[in-house]
Amino acid sequence: MNAKFKMPKFGRDLTGKGWIKELLMTFLGTTISIVLTFGSAAWLEKKEAEEARRLLAMTIVSDIDQSLEVIDNRLKYEDECRGISYYLMWNQHRLEEIGSDSIWAFLNYVLGSGFPRELEMETSNEHIFNSSQDSWRTLSDKKFLKNVQDFYNARSFMERQRKESVFFRKPVSNEEEYSLIMESDDMKSDEAVLATCRRLLQIPRVQNYIGWSGQRMRLYSDLLQYINVNEENKFLMGITEKELEEFRNQSLMVVRRAKEADIAGTWDAVLTSVNDHTEYTFRPDHTFTTLETMKWNHYCFRGKIITQITISGHWEIVGDTLVNTFDMQTLKIDNDESGITCSKEEREKQLPEARKLMMDRIMGSLEQLKSNNRVPQATNLDRTGTRLELTGTDKKPFHYQKKDNPNNSK
Repeated sequence: MNAKFKMPKFGRDLTGKGWIKELLMTFLGTTISIVLTFGSAAWLEKKEAEEARRLLAMTIVSDIDQSLEVIDNRLKYEDECRGISYYLMWNQHRLEEIGSDSIWAFLNYVLGSGFPRELEMETSNEHIFNSSQDSWRTLSDKKFLKNVQDFYNARSFMERQRKESVFFRKPVSNEEEYSLIMESDDMKSDEAVLATCRRLLQIPRVQNYIGWSGQRMRLYSDLLQYINVNEENKFLMGITEKELEEFRNQSLMVVRRAKEADIAGTWDAVLTSVNDHTEYTFRPDHTFTTLETMKWNHYCFRGKIITQITISGHWEIVGDTLVNTFDMQTLKIDNDESGITCSKEEREKQLPEARKLMMDRIMGSLEQLKSNNRVPQATNLDRTGTRLELTGTDKKPFHYQKKDNPNNSK
């Protein structure tokens, strides 16, 4: 049997136009493939570099914005404390008539440790910016880089001034403050605090510290000029306020808004200690009870008193918000004093005063709830449904964990 084999096309016409056409087509296909491969890689690399550039720029711009906000708050704090201090200085003869808030604002202003934590400066982003050569290469815009470096230099100078300059040095040192609080009775009663305040107001170095407040305020005011510089930074990098807001609020947390079925149950506050614990029980019939347990003691007796505060009310989900309406008529305060181990004489003499002090604090903390018993809080629930984040109108989030309690639905 004779078998015929047909040569494939690429094996035929090895000479002439067919060969040249095949060669050109192969070369063209290979070239296009190389161009597409390397062109796509270059495009992706350029895109990633631009995204890294914008991310770094937004990190720095946001950091400067937040620093300027802290500086502005320092300026306001300094101005407010200066006004209070001068007012007390001019009214030393009637300090008893002035509110305790003003007295303590002045004391914190002049005492060595009295500097609000929220006015401390965060500098980690500056260290990242200065220590990484990649940041300079990535950002590339010389005007932007100069603006940023100028601000960080000015901010560093301000922090050095606050730590080293005589104008920023508190008139009552940490050692004096320790002696005042720990080694004397000068702060142990309202009358003693007023006497201490009056004495401090008459000390020349305290008066001079108050008088030099303008020097401190001038330094803060000078730095606030960088608000305009940071606006230029946003302009140079094409960053909008909306992008910055989204950048500041971005989170990798996988959450969803809570639904009514999610809320029912007992939730423990994560922010607890050995002496304080808060618990909410939400029932399917839209009633709830909050239980706060406080363990406290006093220098006048031994042992701890356990105070339990309960309030009931109604809850509802409105959109993405949990709204609790507290019924203040259900407020109940129970004290378990069985943990006190002092003598009968000490109990009869000291306990009523200590109990009154504690009750005044509790009722003071409930004043706001009395004036407005409807409390809305935005909800976030994690993927497991067992962790709840509630955020009030002050934007401060609180976290709760769900208890495995079979009696929740009762």
